[in-house]
Amino acid sequence: MASEPRILHFHDCADVGGALVRAAKRHGLHWDYLSAEAVRPSNRPNNPLVSKGFTAKLLLRNRRAIAKADIVHIHYAMVVPNAQNKFMPERPYFLHLHGTDIRKHWANGRRKSKVQPWIEGAERVYYTNLDTRENAEEAFPGAEFMPAFIEPDRLVPWAYTDQQPQKIVFLSRWEDIKGAPANIALARELRRAFPGVALEGLDWGDQTEQARQAGVNLVPKMGHSDYVRWISEATIAIGQAQPMLGVSEFEAMAIGLPVAVLGSRIPRPTDGATPPVIEGDLDAVVEGIRLALDDPFSATEELGAKQWVLDRHLADSYVPGLQRAYRETLGLDPSGV
Repeated sequence: MASEPRILHFHDCADVGGALVRAAKRHGLHWDYLSAEAVRPSNRPNNPLVSKGFTAKLLLRNRRAIAKADIVHIHYAMVVPNAQNKFMPERPYFLHLHGTDIRKHWANGRRKSKVQPWIEGAERVYYTNLDTRENAEEAFPGAEFMPAFIEPDRLVPWAYTDQQPQKIVFLSRWEDIKGAPANIALARELRRAFPGVALEGLDWGDQTEQARQAGVNLVPKMGHSDYVRWISEATIAIGQAQPMLGVSEFEAMAIGLPVAVLGSRIPRPTDGATPPVIEGDLDAVVEGIRLALDDPFSATEELGAKQWVLDRHLADSYVPGLQRAYRETLGLDPSGV
């Protein structure tokens, strides 16, 4: 074994694994990484013979990567069989639950579900979505919260000035899982209340037509750099109408603009805090947006969201604890970090 454990982050969701690996590098550690596309490619050949060869190469690549690792940190429970099977070297693994795996697949049977043994087999378990805390702790007592991360060096400064037309952007795709029906109702009310303010959203999801009819100008899906630039040019951002926020909302907060979200948020288990956003029922959110449009800069200063996110959603602060856990699992002195 090398002086420090050899770690492989296997698969990914919301770029949590990628952010941890990049943060580890800043700490002088080298953790290997296989992305979601690398583990479960979307471009599998249709031809059965070609597909067979493709799968064989994939298994060989995964086997080599796992063989080099002392611990495999798996992101998303449904890919545990990809790393733990008769073709792969046996390695201890950490498991990161990312949403559907624990919210849906595990909940269908709970401790009798097919997912339970994959969770039980892990040395440690983490969960990212606050609404899955109860499930995660039932499936694995001692499961720990680890949030989604933002990376400031991948963002841009807030570009809005009071000399330009005001614009409100909807950050999420138009689907039920993102609270689209509620946000479409919000869009209708915003269109009525602020006829001179542009409304924009992504042309993405199964309810885009309803969003368009509500007065939202839809723009094409875009890569991350263009997406954060689009956010930075807005006056206010609207988040997913759910009790927890995602990376997009945290990125908007870190960029610096006010974020508004219908409903209320689940407190974090670590400090009991909730994101500082404009929130409440439809009337309260519209009124909060009205005040923010009157003075966007004062609104963002009063919310203090940028520093809140930087204090809680950077991967760097989680690397030392993870490294200690890796060392402890392998019987090494955890204080050696």
